[in-house]
Amino acid sequence: MSFTNIEFLFFLPVVFLLYWLGPAKRVYQNFILLAASYLFYGSWHWQLLILIVAGTWLDYYVSRKFADESTDESKRKRLLVISLVFSLGCLGFFKYAGFFATAANDALQSIGIQNSLPVLKLILPLGISYWTLQRVGYVLDTYWRRIKPADSLLDFSLFVCFFGQVAAGPISRGSELLPQLQKARTLTPQWITAGCFAFLLGYTLKAFVGEILGESIVSRAFTSPELYSTLYLWLGVFAFAGQVFADFAGYSLMAIGTARVFAIELPQNFNAPFISRSLPELWRRWHITLNRWLFEYIFTPLTTSKGWFRSRMDLGLLIVFATSGLWHGAAWTYVCWGLMHALGMVVQRNWDVLYRSWCRRNRAFVTIRKSSVYSLVSWLLTLLFFVLTLVPFRAPDMQVAVNYFKGLFQSNGAEALAISPLVVLSFAFIVGMHLVEINPLHRLKDFYLKIPPLVRGFAYGLAVALLILIVPFSKGTFIYQQF
Repeated sequence: MSFTNIEFLFFLPVVFLLYWLGPAKRVYQNFILLAASYLFYGSWHWQLLILIVAGTWLDYYVSRKFADESTDESKRKRLLVISLVFSLGCLGFFKYAGFFATAANDALQSIGIQNSLPVLKLILPLGISYWTLQRVGYVLDTYWRRIKPADSLLDFSLFVCFFGQVAAGPISRGSELLPQLQKARTLTPQWITAGCFAFLLGYTLKAFVGEILGESIVSRAFTSPELYSTLYLWLGVFAFAGQVFADFAGYSLMAIGTARVFAIELPQNFNAPFISRSLPELWRRWHITLNRWLFEYIFTPLTTSKGWFRSRMDLGLLIVFATSGLWHGAAWTYVCWGLMHALGMVVQRNWDVLYRSWCRRNRAFVTIRKSSVYSLVSWLLTLLFFVLTLVPFRAPDMQVAVNYFKGLFQSNGAEALAISPLVVLSFAFIVGMHLVEINPLHRLKDFYLKIPPLVRGFAYGLAVALLILIVPFSKGTFIYQQF
């Protein structure tokens, strides 16, 4: 089951009615949501449900022992290791066993050894990359005593497996989500209107913008890039930037909207990333919860430790983005994408250090940096770098990625460039979303939210009718669910 499956149209209203028509008690509400979450998760592959249940029970026990005054520091460390080995071991086994076995076989064959390691073909558990990081973050927070462990196994189980976010995030922290689950929720019109707005906007991004860009341009361009002209390949990579944004930002908004109708607020995952004027700003706006996790639980502990890694910022960035690349998938194309961004972040950091030194010596450089020209150039360079790094991210293998890069600058393809009105409308929708975040246009969003609910309800209904006419409800799957 997915947000875009027809089954979800029946699943969500039933859960909604059971949730709100019952007693307004925390235990009842959490029980309904947990039962629905296990049903949602089990509809993908019910045998793998035991994996998330076992991990939940283990981390609940471990976190409780962390808070037990009778648990000495050595035992706390052993328990932490057990939890991390189980969580990261399961993630590594299911997601990367085949990748590393294949890489080892290739290395052995390159030196003349023909005996090959077995390559396992495993079913990837739904959302394992997301709920593993969410659990690991919670365990580390309780180990470092940043938060108190959950008192209720029911609350913690729902924190791990809430169906609104279990498939592809957003990745919540314990301090954000658990306090909401530890008390009864009350239904208000504000929750419903905010939830419906977020869900509809997300569905529009996914079902209309993402699908149109993907089917009209991206799939053809990345399947056989040698057949297309340079202009078409540039359009293809910009279209993929729009597609992956629409797909994942759309999913995140649908997840946030789903949670809101149950009076639960999930963290924001995207914030107009295409207006970024630097790579650090981009990663504060794109897949916010993943990058926050990587910097809080990998980069900061490394670079602020008392060991060899202390203050080695460039190396920390390399590790973080290499990890991000592998997190996205067990393929060399994702590793390449991560290393490209690591290099970009290192260059950006050192440029900032150098430019600040110039500013200290000559205040004219401060004026230059505040100018519109500097901002425009920074934005163009950031956008261009981000778009170009998407070539290996989307390419099925490194050879296709190399062919695509070649075609961007010198192509023998003769396929004509054709852009349909729906493609233009899709790009315009993404541009419009970003424009409303720029002063003073951001006030348009506040103005819209002040329109009477009846008028907005009519607008929602009209939008749904138009979308169903253009794209069937069950069309397509989410790109980021494969990660």
